[in-house]
Amino acid sequence: MGDDVEQLRAELQSCPSDHSDQSLYLSKLALSLYARFEQRGVLSDLDEAIDLDRAALALRPLGHSDRSGSLNNLAVGLHTRFKQRGVLSDLDEAIDLDRAALALRPPEGCPV
Repeated sequence: MGDDVEQLRAELQSCPSDHSDQSLYLSKLALSLYARFEQRGVLSDLDEAIDLDRAALALRPLGHSDRSGSLNNLAVGLHTRFKQRGVLSDLDEAIDLDRAALALRPPEGCPV
């Protein structure tokens, strides 16, 4: 798992900050850090994953096809951190992000 994180970290560092795939690299590294947190329980991995998800979300403005997923990923991370630390602002933000993600989804039963 640690090798995956370091490989993705190297890929992210080699990607120019204005590259169109920057948000994808940020999200992939965040996902690996979440997985490593689940395995090892190191809170700094969770904190870094949340920071990376915030950065990915900032690169996916309203109208971006992956914005809803980024909102959800960040919400999951914040909810996980709330369960670990009990900081209510993490839970409040997670709920707000989930609501924002849901608002981007078409109503059930509507053709996409």
